[in-house]
Order: sequence, then C-alpha cells, then structure tokens
Amino acid sequence: MSRVQYDREILYVQKLCFFMFLLTVTMIATAITVWRFNLYYALWVFVVGLNLSYVAMLKKKSFNPPEKKITAQRMAHAISQDTSPLSIARFASQLYYYFQETAQAITLLEKFLPSHDPLLCTTLGDILLKEGKAKRALYVLRENPYSLVNPLLLSTQGQVLKQIGKIPEAAKMFERSLNLAKQNGFPHSGASWITQKMLTLSYKSSIHHSLADCYVILDNFPEAKRHYRAGNHLLLDCTLWRHCPPVDIDSAKYHKSSN
Repeated sequence: MSRVQYDREILYVQKLCFFMFLLTVTMIATAITVWRFNLYYALWVFVVGLNLSYVAMLKKKSFNPPEKKITAQRMAHAISQDTSPLSIARFASQLYYYFQETAQAITLLEKFLPSHDPLLCTTLGDILLKEGKAKRALYVLRENPYSLVNPLLLSTQGQVLKQIGKIPEAAKMFERSLNLAKQNGFPHSGASWITQKMLTLSYKSSIHHSLADCYVILDNFPEAKRHYRAGNHLLLDCTLWRHCPPVDIDSAKYHKSSN
C-alpha cells in the first residue's frame, strides 16, 4: 500500500506514539528483569531500551495507514453515528489523505461551511492550499467569523499568505496565533488528552518555525533564530529540528544597529 504523506505535525505525533509504545515494552522488560534478576541488571535494560527506543523514533520516517477497506468501514461507521463538524472534518481528511479523493473532500467540506466550525474551515483551507488554490483558501479562511480569534485559522492564513508572498502579513498571523495559543490553548480536536497535548506542542513548534521562515525572508535573523530555537525546544525528535541559514553579515549588522 502506498504511504500517506502526512503533515509534519501529524508525523511528529505518530513518532511520539511509536516511541511511547517502545518505551512501554522497555518498562515491561525492566519490570521482568527486576523480578527475575536484580535492580542493577534492570537499570541496564531500561537505559539500553530507552536509547534504542529514541533512536528507533528518530529513524522512523513514515507510517503505513490501515488498509483502505478497514479505513472505509471505520469512516462509514463513524459518519453514521456522528455528523458533527468535527466528524465531517475527519471524514474529509481521510478522503483526501487516504483515498486521494480531493474533489469529494473539498465538496463535502464546502457543504458544511455554513456551520462556521473552525476545524472544518481550517481543514478545507489546508487542502485548498495543498492543491494550489491559495487565493480560494484565503477567502474561505477570512470569511470565517473566528478567523482572527482561532489559533489554527490564524496559522493556516499565515501559511497561505506566506505562500503567496505576503510575508509581513503572514508573520503577523503567526505571531497572533502563538499569542492566542499561549493564552487559551488550541481548540480541542476530539482526540484523547495525551494526543491533544502532543498535537498542541507540535502545532506550536510548526508555527514558531513558520514564523522563523518569515523572518529569514525579511532578513531579521535574530528573530528567526529565536523562533527556530523556540520551535525546536518543543520537539523531542531532533530530526525535526530546524535551524537558521547562514547569516549575511551586513544584514545582521543592520538589524543589530536598528534595535
């Protein structure tokens, strides 16, 4: 089965879940070692298992989705039980990512746009952006009444503005998204508590990195470095860390003197 190209935020959560699974196996092995042998050997088992789990997470680059038949059955069951905007957004995402049914996913989301649900609107905007329809995505996102108060809507607008070259506007959107996320957190996506926490860290990291990209384009390297570091600090997986490109000396001097 062909692999699904997930967003970095989702990939990071999947890698964390993979790490936690391996860590659970390590803990079980450690407990058995304590029971059968002694604490000294158990400590070695734990240390080795922890390191191997971390390395395995770093090397894991992709995840195979469930079989399409199984996914389709789950989707049909879920949508028959729940037709909330959250469920519709999930259903459309699966149509897009698992089945590559772009037109159906977009049509479904557009049908439920009058609900003004931020997650549903964000999902549509993200899909439109990936399909090269940036202007349409921006229109959809800005028409939502929560466009300036929802962190996900703001960050998605930032991504669209960044792609069409409106970098200062994009930076403002990312900044506002981060500020609101710090104050109120991200809206609940219906996931479990631990998954929601991991998603929150992943989204914040992604926004920091996107904001840093904007500052690089604007030649504001001190701010770019600050946000790259802030984003990296939220990620356990160092393979997803990002760093500021080499700084032009004249630009650095200019920003230092202007500050």
